[in-house]
Amino acid sequence: MSKFRFFVSILLFAHIIILVWVAWGLPIGPSEAKLYFSDQNIVSLLMHEGKELFPNLDFLNIRIPFLIIHFINLTLFYNLSKIFLRDEVALFTSFMIFLLLPGIVSSAVLATSTGITLAVYQGFLILFLKKRKVEAYILISLLLFIDRSSVILYFALFTYALWRREVGAIAFSSILLGASVSIYGIEMHGKPVNYFADTIGLYAAIFSPLIFLYFFYSIYRILLKGDKNIIWHISFTVLVLSLIISLRQRIPIQDFAPFVIVAIPLMVKLFFNSFRVRLPQFRKKYFAMAIVVFSVLIINTLALLFHKPLFLILKEPGRHFAAPFYYPYWCALALKEEGIFAIQVKKKEFQLQLKYYGISSNSQYELNSISCQDCKKVSIRYKNRNLKSCYVSKINN
Repeated sequence: MSKFRFFVSILLFAHIIILVWVAWGLPIGPSEAKLYFSDQNIVSLLMHEGKELFPNLDFLNIRIPFLIIHFINLTLFYNLSKIFLRDEVALFTSFMIFLLLPGIVSSAVLATSTGITLAVYQGFLILFLKKRKVEAYILISLLLFIDRSSVILYFALFTYALWRREVGAIAFSSILLGASVSIYGIEMHGKPVNYFADTIGLYAAIFSPLIFLYFFYSIYRILLKGDKNIIWHISFTVLVLSLIISLRQRIPIQDFAPFVIVAIPLMVKLFFNSFRVRLPQFRKKYFAMAIVVFSVLIINTLALLFHKPLFLILKEPGRHFAAPFYYPYWCALALKEEGIFAIQVKKKEFQLQLKYYGISSNSQYELNSISCQDCKKVSIRYKNRNLKSCYVSKINN
């Protein structure tokens, strides 16, 4: 076994163990609760199947299908990277970046459609680049029945077909685009508000800030001088489209990010091409830059995975990014200790999270965040630290 395969095997084993541990201990999130109880789609179906097959695995059961899809995505990304990167060091670098991306890690431990979309898209790219275009277009057609992000992808495919002047591809992609728009529509709502900076921040969080900075540079560099293949074209189109739309309204970043992230092998290829054309004495700054970028990426990912102790450090625990996952769970435990198994909450997602923990909404009592006369105080605690106080009051009919 080569050193490359040995390191990949060790990395994958550690990756699997950590993700299973995180998914097992992370309470159900607001979006997951809404999907589980309200929506009827493939994500909801997979969550219920996991719950039914593995009823005793705490929070892991609803996420097992998505962990499996994540491992499929890792395999697909490795095979996709091999098409562009022949050198084992470059291939390992590309695979490791993808493995550690905060956005990819999040999609692995949460029940979302992102992993499914990513798997279908990567399968399409591999088939397309291997000149199996009929199978590729049949596969990508499945996304029409899976997720609303198909509108974005089909638009990017349509522009690619126009650019390449392929009549058959133009006709097929336009049909898919029209069908997806008729099913999911185009969300343009509210007063125009600039969320450009927010969108950049979201991409930086998904990629890790320095990775996104170099990724953005790579996409721009290829635009000026480089091989504008289908991966670059879709990534560039989706990235620019998301930034343009964000000038008017907040965008659902999970609908755009999967089609942008897959261009990582192009970024890695550009870096190694720049690295190798220089004399050894001029490579030091590139090597130092790579060390800094990877260090920041690893720190970001470790903070994402091992986030729970931050509740004990932060001055305002309510600002913790995982608070919407843990607070309803800890609140449910505190309510049960007080003998309360039914209560009403104003926030729908919070109510659904409590429902998942066995607390119904059929009650004459209401949970509030503000103290009132004759209210009963319920403390939300973690390791003996009082994180937040809620108050139970009787509803005045």
